[in-house]
Amino acid sequence: MPRRLSSASLSNKVFFSFFLIFMGISMGVAFLNFYERTKFCPEKVDRYYLGNVREDEPENAPLPAEGLLFPKSRRELLEVTHVHTFSMPLIFFVLSRILSMTATREGLKLATYVASFVGIVCNLIGPWLVRYVSPGFSLLLLSSYIVLAGVMIVYIVCPMYEMWGTKEEEGKGMLVEE
Repeated sequence: MPRRLSSASLSNKVFFSFFLIFMGISMGVAFLNFYERTKFCPEKVDRYYLGNVREDEPENAPLPAEGLLFPKSRRELLEVTHVHTFSMPLIFFVLSRILSMTATREGLKLATYVASFVGIVCNLIGPWLVRYVSPGFSLLLLSSYIVLAGVMIVYIVCPMYEMWGTKEEEGKGMLVEE
């Protein structure tokens, strides 16, 4: 395994590039999935986790346009949290390892690692906080998606630029330390 991506063999660059492309697609699908459910709107996040069935409505009240949504059960939240608690740290660990092989400034790397951790934690606890504490936490959950989108850009663009956007003998990546 090369110490720097700029000096990696062509086969390793292709391997890393395919992985990064798939991670970008995977995260894009995850964001699209969340958008389809919530439109990135705090009120729709609340409805998704808290439901839209109101006990004070008359029985013959018209159905909401999005259909009936029931509050997420503890079991539903546990299933999603269980899967994501294992997968998200693993994915971001691999992405962090790849970023660590670039000549990107240490400050940007450290900020990316910390933002990833904070984004993952907020993404995992956000649904629970919305459901059981306060609908106001929908902003925290939405913010976690923004943070994770930002770090994904760094995780993908910096290594790709270093592998394909610089000459091998330069060995320089984006925002390189001088």
